Amino acid sequence: MADELKPSTFYTVYGEPQLDQSKQNALLYLYQPIIGSTALSLYLNLVSDLMIEGKSPSLMHTDLLATLDTGLMNLVKARHQLEGIGLLETYQQEDHEIGMNLIYQLRIPLAPDKFFQDPLMSFLLMDKVGDRRYERLINRFKPVTVDKQKAQNITKRFRDVYRLDESAFASHSEVLDQTAENFAEKEDFDWTLFTQQLKRFNLFISLEEREKLQTFYTLYGLNELDLAEYVAKASAGEKKGLNFNYLRQLLNKEKRPVITAAKPAEQEPEEIDTNFSQQEREIINQSKKIPPVTFLRAIKREKGGYETNTEVRLLEELIGRNLLPKSVINIIVNYILVIQNQAVINANYLNAIANDWAQKKITTPEAAIAHVRDNNQKLMRKTQPSRPSYQKRGTGRKEALPEHIKQPPKETKLSPEKEAELNRKLAEYLSKEGDD
Repeated sequence: MADELKPSTFYTVYGEPQLDQSKQNALLYLYQPIIGSTALSLYLNLVSDLMIEGKSPSLMHTDLLATLDTGLMNLVKARHQLEGIGLLETYQQEDHEIGMNLIYQLRIPLAPDKFFQDPLMSFLLMDKVGDRRYERLINRFKPVTVDKQKAQNITKRFRDVYRLDESAFASHSEVLDQTAENFAEKEDFDWTLFTQQLKRFNLFISLEEREKLQTFYTLYGLNELDLAEYVAKASAGEKKGLNFNYLRQLLNKEKRPVITAAKPAEQEPEEIDTNFSQQEREIINQSKKIPPVTFLRAIKREKGGYETNTEVRLLEELIGRNLLPKSVINIIVNYILVIQNQAVINANYLNAIANDWAQKKITTPEAAIAHVRDNNQKLMRKTQPSRPSYQKRGTGRKEALPEHIKQPPKETKLSPEKEAELNRKLAEYLSKEGDD
């Protein structure tokens, strides 16, 4: 990245333009010893770039370098320190006019009380400042408790003060739920709980190991307790660090779906656009719920085959790139193995499709299936004989399907009837997995 980044490279910042005093204190007293003064200065300068609406104008790194009074390599190092500690996410995109453009998404620092509840963050701070300074910081930010034994609680309850029309409240539930979802944090894994579970085994993980474990819990659909158990097993006997190869072997051996002949339980599907067939709607629903490894194994089971270690590693690497959500990755797997009827997932083919879809900003399974369907129709039209076109050049732009998708590895394509039948069986099996 340092070789590609230039002072003339443009960047845009997203985040909250104001930090309350608690967050500022956390940055100054708790984060700065860990990340260093240059990284803290970079964070604060990026915050200062934000406008009131939470977005900065398009800026050049030249000004940022001048303000920080540092070189390009030091800026990149400081940026990496912010990324590793969870204060910054960086995205790269290409613009045909200005070239590479970076997007900086600022993350709010943990408040002091949340900071000290995270064993890993506490350890990093202790390791940097020493025991005495660490104890002073604890005393500085320790919550002040009120002696309530001799006091009477006269606080009014909500219903004592406010009148709520419950029928009106219920009638707006859909809008309110959607609003809550828009503002909710998307991460569904409780790292605090996970690190607390690791303490039972006298273990802690580094930030680099945490990033790798994010891929594993997404890939295998693990919860905090299960992942802690597997990490403990993979760390047994290790003098330094976590043995990821052994962890991978444990997961591949023990996290195989249980195959039963029982009829899947009835499940009310999520509401999806009626433009999709029943099988497509079920695949869309389950792609959002089922982890990619289980999704892969389900397809291989219905086709009478089995997943290879190489295929699992390919999915692991793809998830680790953080380009596409797991639901879209599941649709890619379905596209390759069901629609294109490939026996195995080819690395070049998988990466070509994922790269293409990421550039096209396909972020939902609905958009993925619509994209596949649309492009398949385009290909069918191209194969039909037609009259010569006398349209003038330059009067329209048609986006051609990428060559790597137009020409997948040679395989006999399934008939629409067989494809629909396989999708039906797959949807039934995935529904059963989702209920487990």
